[in-house]
Amino acid sequence: MSIFREYIGVKPSSKVLRNFPTEIINSDINEFHFILGFASEEYDNSNKGTGVFKESWNVDYFGPDDVRTMKEKYANVKVVISIGGRDSKTPFDPLTGLEEWSKKAVESLKRIIGKYKSSSGDNTIDGIDINYQYIHGSESDRRFANYLGRVITELKYNTDLRINVVSIAPSPNNDTHYLNLYSANKDDINWVDYKFYNNPYVISSSDEFVNLYNEAEKAYCPEKVLPGLSTDPADGKMSWENFIVGCILLNQESKLPGIFIWNANDSAIPVPGENKGFLLEIFLQRVLVQTN
Repeated sequence: MSIFREYIGVKPSSKVLRNFPTEIINSDINEFHFILGFASEEYDNSNKGTGVFKESWNVDYFGPDDVRTMKEKYANVKVVISIGGRDSKTPFDPLTGLEEWSKKAVESLKRIIGKYKSSSGDNTIDGIDINYQYIHGSESDRRFANYLGRVITELKYNTDLRINVVSIAPSPNNDTHYLNLYSANKDDINWVDYKFYNNPYVISSSDEFVNLYNEAEKAYCPEKVLPGLSTDPADGKMSWENFIVGCILLNQESKLPGIFIWNANDSAIPVPGENKGFLLEIFLQRVLVQTN
């Protein structure tokens, strides 16, 4: 089984990316996931989360018609909605208690997902991704696990939605919160997108990356941890070379269920000396299918 995941839509003002880059989908990958980012909360004047979510991606580029058309053409593609946000303006910091917040969250997320129906009335959104980078509260505070656990359960077991993919996106600076969430919902969480590019220090070698991956794998589940690399120039904690070599080594040991990339908006911009984008995505998919 090989999984490749690509975050997309996370920079709505992008002047380069105008549609799903279907040309990068490797037909030999078992599942190719486009992860739409973000369904983000509305906040009050003190930046407390209300539990009401709205899509922040550009629906003119990644709207329901685009998803329907793509999924009709590519049988191995799934589309997932990422919940949360990446910066300090979109933290997990709920304004209200569990019952009120989770009810609003589920209702608003159902409205978003409900927009993505096929012509036959079936939902074309396959799953959700829990992806708050900033989580307020101490490490012993279990609100994140309790609140998001409720959202996962209610969406995944809603028979109308038919959500079958749930992922979480931890990094070293918020690991305890995500471990609490995972431990309480491990049977309902399919994948762990581990953000090695958000490491607090530079990962200086492929061996160091492999060691960190092995630690994450032990903390969560060996069959579920997908390492991630960022193509955003602002994320400089790991080089492409160290990530690629590390993934090759892990794949040779049959320890790599998949890979994810943050994000398509930056990947669409060619690196210096090249005339097209997405070279990293194309190469890493080849790595994955070599031994899978």
